[in-house]
Amino acid sequence: MVKPQSPAAELRNQRPLSVPFTLATKLKIEALETILQQPASTILETAVRAFIAALPDADRKLVESLASRALESVQQSSQAETAAKRVRVCSTVSGSHFEYTGSLDEGIEVLFQKSRPLRITRESIGLIRQEIAQRKGPALMGAIFSPLMPNSIGEAIQKKHRLTPINLSYVIPLLRERGVVRAFKEGRNWYVAAERGAAEAGAQGEAGA
Repeated sequence: MVKPQSPAAELRNQRPLSVPFTLATKLKIEALETILQQPASTILETAVRAFIAALPDADRKLVESLASRALESVQQSSQAETAAKRVRVCSTVSGSHFEYTGSLDEGIEVLFQKSRPLRITRESIGLIRQEIAQRKGPALMGAIFSPLMPNSIGEAIQKKHRLTPINLSYVIPLLRERGVVRAFKEGRNWYVAAERGAAEAGAQGEAGA
């Protein structure tokens, strides 16, 4: 006879539930990412903390207790995963350093000190590469969401593929390191252009994948 699990064990073994957002909500979160220069996880955490603070004392203590247990488990798992991965350092086009794990070929996780990593999948990187390769010359980078920059790479990937333009802040520098693109500043705006030989080979590789 199988012994039933305790409520605490059931909680630990439960998989996280995905929360579906409407398109309007997603766009608002992405706008806040740009305005506040913070990842969505930090913005949502702030909103959840405000909601919990408004709960009655008993409910709040229960939520905080369950959250503490879950956080300990997540932190232990995250630390083990991070230790197994090599942390690399790169710089944005404007010179700000950031840490990440992974690669352009397998997808990357951008690491932040006070929030969860920003994950950019291999498929998203491929779509960004294709968009750059399709341009006949230099194009506005447009790594901001509000407002979207007309005719920019950021506008294109958001409208065509629902990718946040913020991804460009981390993908473009890695593409530049590999020699796939070049990035330069004119006036107040950053531009990106494909290095033809490498970009064409990359676009063909993505098409065949």
